Amino acid sequence: MNMLTDRGIEAYRLNQLELSINSAKPVELIVVLYDGAIESVRRAAVLLQSGDVPGKAREITRATNIVSELRAILDLEQGGEVAANLAALYDYLRGQLLQANLKNSADTLDEVATLLSTLRGAWGELAENERVTARAAGGSKPVAARAG
Repeated sequence: MNMLTDRGIEAYRLNQLELSINSAKPVELIVVLYDGAIESVRRAAVLLQSGDVPGKAREITRATNIVSELRAILDLEQGGEVAANLAALYDYLRGQLLQANLKNSADTLDEVATLLSTLRGAWGELAENERVTARAAGGSKPVAARAG
């Protein structure tokens, strides 16, 4: 592909991302954040393999920022033990990303991607359950109520 095509594809991808974010519910936004973090970690691993150290560092920084945001939105007062455990896990992930960046460790990036993917799966199930519940609630309304 040429550079113009690449730019067009990237612009389309960013537009689709913006549309999905603007219409997403909070749980769906968390899934989007996980997707972004996972994508950045995977890109970092590819860039590490190709010897692009600045690119690797940029992607690790992006993933670290996303994990930091995930930690920042936790409600530690209301979330109880689950929120506290997630906070500790996010702190661990940030530390591992730092180590991966400093030591150029593909294994550490793989570990982080695996943990993020596991968490994303759980949040994805929660988002799907919310969609199913919303459809079921919306499906039980009379037709006249839905038309108005």
